[in-house]
Amino acid sequence: MSKVAIITGATGGLGKEFTRVINSYGDIDEIWIVGRNQEKLNKLKKAYKKTVPICADLSDDGLEIIKEKIKAEKPNVRLLINNAGIGYMGEYEKMDSKEVGNFCNINCTAPAVLISVVLPYMHEGAGILNVSSASSFQPNPYLALYSASKIFVKNLSRALYCELKPRKITVTAVCPGWIDTEMLPKEMNGKKVKYTGMISARSVVKNALVDNRKGKDMSTPGWFSKYFRVYSKLTPTKLVMRQWTRIVKKYI
Repeated sequence: MSKVAIITGATGGLGKEFTRVINSYGDIDEIWIVGRNQEKLNKLKKAYKKTVPICADLSDDGLEIIKEKIKAEKPNVRLLINNAGIGYMGEYEKMDSKEVGNFCNINCTAPAVLISVVLPYMHEGAGILNVSSASSFQPNPYLALYSASKIFVKNLSRALYCELKPRKITVTAVCPGWIDTEMLPKEMNGKKVKYTGMISARSVVKNALVDNRKGKDMSTPGWFSKYFRVYSKLTPTKLVMRQWTRIVKKYI
């Protein structure tokens, strides 16, 4: 029975870094890399021998594709990394209903369903890492749906951490601040965007995997994430939202 790691959103910044690091793990036989772009998946396959590309759109029929592969092969899933996600900074009313639906499917439905599918194939010592965000520590105007979706991921992760502890399966919510990847726009409306406490994908991945192996329910890589977690607890939510709105509104 193959010992498998499954990574969604594998062709993006964090996903590629998770793939690079886990490829060196001696206790992992295969890395199932999930993404929508076959060409990018093929490049990862050439770079990392353990990878098994799965071209799947998680906003469409991608979940069924993964589900059928798991049922057919019955692997020993050692790691599930729910990294796939999309973001949107701007006015919520400018998103149409299809965009909202796809957003929720990828950011919320996909990780929840994949955990359900994978759990029967996980054993003692396995780990689940769900990529949330420091945005989950409070509501964020103009980042409303992203923030709300990451709250869902964080709360689901922390609840399952308790439920699965008797099985010795560790669930970790990964809550970084701004990550230096292609997902972040460098410029909006002609203005260079400033990101406080920017952190590298390498640092996020390193901390996340270490924290999961240490049995932690949350990983807050970088000083900003740690600071903001405490600050958002101590400061009235309305005040924090006003502060955030003043910062972000100049870019909208």
